[in-house]
Amino acid sequence: MSLAAGIFAGAAGTTALDVTTYLDMAVRGRPASELPARAAGELADRVGVDLGSGEPAAGRREGVGALLGYAAGLGVEALYGLTTAVVYQRLTRP
Repeated sequence: MSLAAGIFAGAAGTTALDVTTYLDMAVRGRPASELPARAAGELADRVGVDLGSGEPAAGRREGVGALLGYAAGLGVEALYGLTTAVVYQRLTRP
């Protein structure tokens, strides 16, 4: 597996997870999770980024939370793809 293959796998996995989540929300009528927005707010506080206040800040937290989810999905699979490619090359050297 290569870096590109890892990124594509991460994109496919993240998309599948999103579709499943939104389907579950639509079928069961449940609200979106607040965890990504809370995590984004916590991260912004820790690194000293002011997301503002009120409704715009809530929207920013939700947006950043979603982006962090995509970054995690793509990043983990990209790292996996890169790692397996390097390990495979080293193990198959004559």
